[in-house]
This record gives sequence, C-alpha cells and structure tokens, in this order.
Amino acid sequence: MRSCWKRVRYRLEWAGLLLATKLIPLCSRKVCYRLAQLAGALLTFLDRPRYHVALSNLEVAFGDQLSARERRKIARESFQHFARTMVDLLWSPRLTPLNFLWYIELQNFEETMRDTGTQRSVIIACYHYSNFEWLSLACGFLELKGTIISQEFKNSLLDPIFKNLREQSGHELIPRERGIVR
Repeated sequence: MRSCWKRVRYRLEWAGLLLATKLIPLCSRKVCYRLAQLAGALLTFLDRPRYHVALSNLEVAFGDQLSARERRKIARESFQHFARTMVDLLWSPRLTPLNFLWYIELQNFEETMRDTGTQRSVIIACYHYSNFEWLSLACGFLELKGTIISQEFKNSLLDPIFKNLREQSGHELIPRERGIVR
C-alpha cells in the first residue's frame, strides 16, 4: 500500500512541477517574488519536521543570543529564500545571454574571468547560499560552461525537469554517483 501511495505522490509531484515550469515563466518578477514569499511561509507550516530542525539548529548555533521569536523569523525567512531560489529557477527560461545581467548582479566576477585564461579552466564549488541556481546560469551565459555534479532526487521523475532547467545556459549536468571520476 505504501509503495502505491509513493508512486501516486511522485506522479503528483511531477505533474505539479511540470505545470509550474509552464506557468511561472508567464509571471512577472514581482508576482514570482510574492509567490515565493507565500510558498516559503506556507512551507513552515506544511513541513513541520524541517522547520523544527531549522529552529533547533538556530538554537544550537546562537544559544540565548536570539529569542524564540527571532529564531522563528529567521527560519521562516530561510524557507522563503529557498522558495525564491526555486521559483527563480522555474522562471529562468526567460533569461538569455542578452538579458540575464538585467536580473543577476555579479560582483568581482571580472577577476574570475581574467584569471581563467583562454581555456576558461575553473572549478567552482557552490554551496546552497543565496541564489545558487542563477549563479550557475550566469556562469554559463558568461562562457564559463562546465560540468555540474548534482544530487539526484528521491523522485527520479523530477530529475529530467531540473536537468533541463540547469543546462539551459550551456552546462552539462551529471549525477553525483561517480561524478568526480568524470
């Protein structure tokens, strides 16, 4: 029974994500921002286990420096920021080599471009900070194309959708399994 429900749930997740890839690029940036703020706030109620982990982590990291109210605010804002990153990725098919700098602000990138030489050989280790998805797309649009190693989803139906979104500026996405060898 459990595996039957999981298959149904995975199909629903896939259908929802596919619908989002069609609808979100039709929205304005302002609508995307508000949608992500709402989605992130809702996730603090819908995903209670992860929300409680975030609160616990903040308590361990900051102890008595932050009140319970401040920890709840930071955790909610963290969920909202991650939601903005995902909504931005879904909106990103509207980014092109000609317009991406209207939306993405790069700082000190000229140093990277200068130091990579003619071969553009560079390794970028990107942790999930700020809008890591758009950083990757910007690198591709700036001709710093490369191979991206990415963790596969538990729901493998989602992998091709995210692969397509992440490769749109010229990167190649490969699974984490044996990725470093490649």
